[in-house]
Amino acid sequence: MVNYKVDVSLSHVSFSYGRKQALSDVSLSFGNGVFGLLGPNGAGKTTLMNIVTTLSRPSSGSVRIARANVLTSAGRRRARSRIGYLPQSFELMNASSLMRNVRYAAWARGLSWKASCDAAVWALEQVELSGEARRPVRSLSGGMRQRAGIACAIVARPDVLVLDEPTVGLDPVQRIEVRKFLDAYADSHTVLVSTHLVEDLAAIADRVLVLDHGRLLLDGRMDDLAALADSEDSMASPWESGYRRLLTGSEHLPSDQGEVS
Repeated sequence: MVNYKVDVSLSHVSFSYGRKQALSDVSLSFGNGVFGLLGPNGAGKTTLMNIVTTLSRPSSGSVRIARANVLTSAGRRRARSRIGYLPQSFELMNASSLMRNVRYAAWARGLSWKASCDAAVWALEQVELSGEARRPVRSLSGGMRQRAGIACAIVARPDVLVLDEPTVGLDPVQRIEVRKFLDAYADSHTVLVSTHLVEDLAAIADRVLVLDHGRLLLDGRMDDLAALADSEDSMASPWESGYRRLLTGSEHLPSDQGEVS
């Protein structure tokens, strides 16, 4: 059983890009466990993740990460030391070895160069890339690069782990292994996963958050999503069908805010 503690708290958070409303009055709090983030393109998912990772400052509302008020400089510094982030697009040092890339990620998080070696060995084991540690990154396949990105995100064992499409480009077996790791890691950490793969969340998510037009449509369990399923929708899983019906029901929301992330 997951022992919950509040590590992330957003209260009445809104965010605008000029006149474009990306998030509107979003309030959330979550602790240990896997929290899935769903929504169509432009729903506000990336904006929410940028706020949680302190890359963006909300237009209004309050945000606390690991009890730190991230609207202050001191709070942001404290929070960033406890956050790991895998964005959808990320860069690696292609001419360097995989081990050096992951060690550098650990060093950048404040570990000594010596301690970063042990941390990198652990991280590569979690994504099953130990045997590729000496390979230059430029020679890795797309799936290996994705797992290398995950290794860089987890190498300092962050209290709050935020992952944007972590299983993209992975084969079914690799996706299962990543899910197993996240499920175990979430026993004592906060894991926020944004994905379009509803089935990945069905396997591991303790809670699911659905955004559309910058508004929170659902904050519940995957079973709550499945309960919305159309019984005649034979081509979709119950979770996919429920998700589709939820979004269809939200089409009355204002859509003149422009496209956001």
